[in-house]
Amino acid sequence: SNPKIDTARAQQLENWANQQEVRAKNQQLKEMTEILDRQQASADEDWRQLAKFGVERVQDFDMEEAFGPVVAGDEIEGVIQLQSQLNRVASFDINLRNPYMGFADFRAAFTSDTPLDWSVEPTQGSLKQREDTTFVLKFKPQGMGIVQGYLVIETEDFKKTWQVIGST
Repeated sequence: SNPKIDTARAQQLENWANQQEVRAKNQQLKEMTEILDRQQASADEDWRQLAKFGVERVQDFDMEEAFGPVVAGDEIEGVIQLQSQLNRVASFDINLRNPYMGFADFRAAFTSDTPLDWSVEPTQGSLKQREDTTFVLKFKPQGMGIVQGYLVIETEDFKKTWQVIGST
């Protein structure tokens, strides 16, 4: 046998063994990463569920039946004026808590005479006592000029009303 060929063969065999070891480690790392990704994905989903829980309603009843039509309250909390270009959105955030103990189901809506240029999210859910619920008020003018109406956020215990004025 030729010693040079034996040395070359031995080196090839060693290289092959090292490659197999590296491949096995890479495979193991890949599997661990996939397991962690799956755990992380389900943790993210759990987090989303928990975050969403804050605005899910506590009781299941018909808001329209319970509160009747949306009517502005006697007291106005404030006037919200937004200006935007046609078909462009201007927005305003309102942070609100339940002034009473615990949770309270709410409805956020506009009076029937408020133009459809206005929208609010969320429209219903549960207000907490110790944590703000952020209502995002949007104005997207469909025509030129000034439009106005009233945003009403109400629970069984209170009603808060804002006058909304939008202009182009």
